[in-house]
Amino acid sequence: MNINRQLNLIETIILALLFCFISGCDRHVAAPTKLDKTYTVKYETLSKTLHFSGIIQPIREYSLTNPMDGVIATMPYHYGQQVQKNATVFVLNSAELQRHYNDTLTEYLKAKDAYNIAKAKFIGTEDLWTAGLISKNNYLSEKSSLYNARVSLIQATKKLSELVEKSGNRDNQNLCALSLAEFDKVQQALSKKHDQIFLKARGQGVLLYPPKSSEDKSGHLGIGSSVKAGEVLALIGDMSGIRVEIDVPEVDIDKIKVGMKATIRSVAFPHDVLLGKLVAVNAQASSNSAQTLPSFSAIVEVKILTPEQAEWVKSGMSANIELAAEHANKLMVPITAVKLKHGQSVVTVQAHSGQAQEVVVTTGAAQANKVVIDSGLRVGDVVLYS
Repeated sequence: MNINRQLNLIETIILALLFCFISGCDRHVAAPTKLDKTYTVKYETLSKTLHFSGIIQPIREYSLTNPMDGVIATMPYHYGQQVQKNATVFVLNSAELQRHYNDTLTEYLKAKDAYNIAKAKFIGTEDLWTAGLISKNNYLSEKSSLYNARVSLIQATKKLSELVEKSGNRDNQNLCALSLAEFDKVQQALSKKHDQIFLKARGQGVLLYPPKSSEDKSGHLGIGSSVKAGEVLALIGDMSGIRVEIDVPEVDIDKIKVGMKATIRSVAFPHDVLLGKLVAVNAQASSNSAQTLPSFSAIVEVKILTPEQAEWVKSGMSANIELAAEHANKLMVPITAVKLKHGQSVVTVQAHSGQAQEVVVTTGAAQANKVVIDSGLRVGDVVLYS
């Protein structure tokens, strides 16, 4: 008898537990609470603001490259100053330039004299050929000599022009008019000092320090500094607009695209905002170390700064970037409609019968007053909330 009672008691407990389990399924009748608001589930556009940081840089930069080994003699401008196009920024002394100048000018004068001689000889040869007094082979030989002399002169002229361009000295512009017959002028040109290089700005902007490699431990360039051929001495930054390079984590790369509007702020101008656009996104990720996630570089630009903005926006300032990312076709409900129950997110929906039922849902990204529903609801479901 006692055994039967115990069995009945066990069956009762099992049935009670089973009922509780069934009542905890996805949709069940909700406890009576005051739910006086309704919301019909539908697809909506999800807006998310992405935040990045970077350094303000000129929208364009021009490099000043040293053409020959030399020593900085004078610097009419200091780094950070505004320079105009074609203004002389560096004057360098170069013994190599003097040596190249003498050799190149002499080579040019010889090539020019050889061409004039070949030209005069060919005129006479052509007259003899027309009169039938010389053979065709002699005529073609003189013609070939003239062409060779012309090519040599073209090459020598190019070398001299490049040397004049490297020096940047306007006094050398008329060297091509010299000839070996003008001995006094040639002697004067060869005896004159031509060891100075005038480096001019290719565009208007701010004179910026040159980029340096991690191995370069020297300080900033100044008067007396020795510089090598091909070395970048400075950059000219065009501050009529700005650009900012940002690093986009791989988890956000699918949320951005070229053409997105960008908002730029800085601690240097906390009460002002610059409006720009995302103009480029790198298709290849990079990672500084194995411990960091890969990221993609992207460029934000403000094409034109107003005169007022140009007064307080400087190269090298920190910048905080905001990009407004939009994603369509997301089911969203009011964030207050989602409750946490037994470790799960649930919402109350109105069934076709009119009864309130609780549904287990999976939530996604949240906004200020709404949250994305990844699963558990369908379009048209009516959500009840207070």
